[in-house]
Amino acid sequence: MLNTRPREQAAELSRLLSQAGFDVVEAPAIEIVPAWEPTELDSVRDDLAQHAFDWVVLASQNAANGLEDRLRGANLVCGSSTAHALGLTPALQLDRFSATAALEALRPLLQSGQRVLVPRAAQGRDELIDGLHQRGIEITAPVAYTTSIVAASAQRLREGGIDVVTVCSPSAVRCLASAIDTDSILVCLGETTAEAARLAGLRVDGVAQRTTMSALVEAVKVALAGNEVAV
Repeated sequence: MLNTRPREQAAELSRLLSQAGFDVVEAPAIEIVPAWEPTELDSVRDDLAQHAFDWVVLASQNAANGLEDRLRGANLVCGSSTAHALGLTPALQLDRFSATAALEALRPLLQSGQRVLVPRAAQGRDELIDGLHQRGIEITAPVAYTTSIVAASAQRLREGGIDVVTVCSPSAVRCLASAIDTDSILVCLGETTAEAARLAGLRVDGVAQRTTMSALVEAVKVALAGNEVAV
């Protein structure tokens, strides 16, 4: 069982897989690299301290990089796994974070002229930011992090002996696509990651629709029973 999460985020999944009776190998596909401009980080931290934002939207725990100690008391919108990882209680918690889900949850609460902070990855789509702009919202969308490829997962796959591969992001899919063989069972965290895998020509054997590590482990169990499922 290959856990491809970044090293600093791999422990929970490895623990849950081990508790379920799986032999786990940790080998990251990507690493998360802070990408803040120092003056921009200082400015955002000061604004958070002054409660200058009406809402803070976190697409993942990585988006909170550098802001963790300033987020308590903010009106947060994030997925359940992000809330759990950060130890925060958001104003709006989504079972599975997506731009569409966040916009729908915020729709009745947004007012033109409000300020919303959306820390983001250097790579990625602007669907959330575009949707907020269309509602007359003032957006602050700094680049908080970027991802870089780590060769460990692909190398471990090429060595053989891996029956199941778990992937948690499209970036990890891109790193591993050429190394995953047709005999490996591929289980994805979320439909966005699964779609990236399918576009890369990979067979997806299981999808955890809730973006939590426990849901991913359940998806692994059912995939091993021979069915592609949404857990």
